[in-house]
Amino acid sequence: MRKKRTTLWTVLPLVLLLIVLSGCQSVGSLDIQKAMVSNLDVQSIESNQTLSVHLTPASSASAQNVMIAEVLNNSKLIIDHAKMESPSEMSLTGAVEYVGQRLPFHLYMNNDGVTIDLEGAKQPIYISYSLYEQATGLSGVGFNFAAVQEQQREFTKVVASFLFKHLPNPSNIAVDSVSTDVYGETLDLTRLHTELDGKEVLELVKPFLTSMTADEQGIKDLIGAFYDYYAPIIAQSSADSESSAASMFGDRDTFVQDGYTSVKETLDEVLKEYDQNIADLKQDESFNTVFGPETRVTADVYFDSDLHARKQNLDVTIALPADGSLDYTSINIHTESDAWNINGSVTAEPVDVSGGTLNISENTTPGTILRNFDSSSPIFKLLNLADISRKTVYIGDYSDYDDIIVRNKISYIPAKDLAEALDAKMQWNASTKQLSFTDDITGAVTVLKVNSKQATVDGQAKTLPANVIQVKGKTYVPVRAVAGFLGATVTSSYGDIVIERK
Repeated sequence: MRKKRTTLWTVLPLVLLLIVLSGCQSVGSLDIQKAMVSNLDVQSIESNQTLSVHLTPASSASAQNVMIAEVLNNSKLIIDHAKMESPSEMSLTGAVEYVGQRLPFHLYMNNDGVTIDLEGAKQPIYISYSLYEQATGLSGVGFNFAAVQEQQREFTKVVASFLFKHLPNPSNIAVDSVSTDVYGETLDLTRLHTELDGKEVLELVKPFLTSMTADEQGIKDLIGAFYDYYAPIIAQSSADSESSAASMFGDRDTFVQDGYTSVKETLDEVLKEYDQNIADLKQDESFNTVFGPETRVTADVYFDSDLHARKQNLDVTIALPADGSLDYTSINIHTESDAWNINGSVTAEPVDVSGGTLNISENTTPGTILRNFDSSSPIFKLLNLADISRKTVYIGDYSDYDDIIVRNKISYIPAKDLAEALDAKMQWNASTKQLSFTDDITGAVTVLKVNSKQATVDGQAKTLPANVIQVKGKTYVPVRAVAGFLGATVTSSYGDIVIERK
């Protein structure tokens, strides 16, 4: 039984796709599949959007989770003006509104990275795509982010075309002609209206999978597109400079045929066991809650004569299981948007960086980010509310750090390791054998001396439980006491030392 459920749950994420797309077969005069695909070809556009999320707390919800719901329910993301000059260059201006406050932002992205300016920031924040290259192992191999974006676009179109071809329509779907306002202009548009609940979403999965299974050429085209897009990227990121897509994945035709065989076998197995698996899953009340009548989707998409989506309203409510694992009974997502000047002349607005930027890297610390904002600004308060300074580090044989010395029941850690673990800046004075830690969050300076229990923390005298020591030229400090000076607590768990900063 476990195997059957696992197999089915690998398919059920497609349900989310069905929820968003709500069917793609032609209705009346509207070719939905053609309309959806054509919107993926948009090269430039201007738009606006609002997004809100509403959580309904359960009666047993903790006070903290009730507060989280209250903040979220009184929040809204507003994009006043989005300008996509090209698929790789765009800007967004807008604000996040929450509990009576408004946090304006200006974001700009191009082929090199993303720059965002937030109210209260001393400098705009810049995130280079080189971070992505480092994270994916593509740094230094001639990675062309713009080219990959275009390849990704083409791959997405192939995937979307395949899915749109097979997605069935829900029972409540209609098309009519309406006059409606789009960014201050009254337009005659074709409205696609859809409604469905969680129960119907589940019912749409089987015909979707059945239709897909019968499309041998479509599956092969999809696998071929996957090979064309991903195989060169993976080969390029390989440590072996001689690697190629063919050497790593075999020739394209064999890859496609083998892939099709595997996909077809999986789909056949899922469909063969589908009804029984669904019956098994329906024994779980949590499953019935999510895929029941309280989960609902309502969507309106307005198309012009060129099949461009000019206006969209989407409302999704997902009922959550009442099994004690969550403190909420439902989550609702509502979004509205207008679009204009499609494929016209659009100029993205760069962020003003004349005063410099805070460049985010893998070494950027929480304190560095916090210090970039005025302490009275909304974003500073939000970052603290989000626990940006929280950090947990494990020290032990199979943990982040494994160099531990225990003397007289006191655990020591290399001073350098502790500084790194808590993002503290460490300085060493060889002549005086003194070392200092600058707290990443508070900026407080802790000064210690080898072979001494005496310490000063932000100018105040403190006493350690034991001396700072040196072993084979490496300086060790009592971990519990010095971590405490840096705003962290130390506990033990399954033989590891756990350092936690909240």
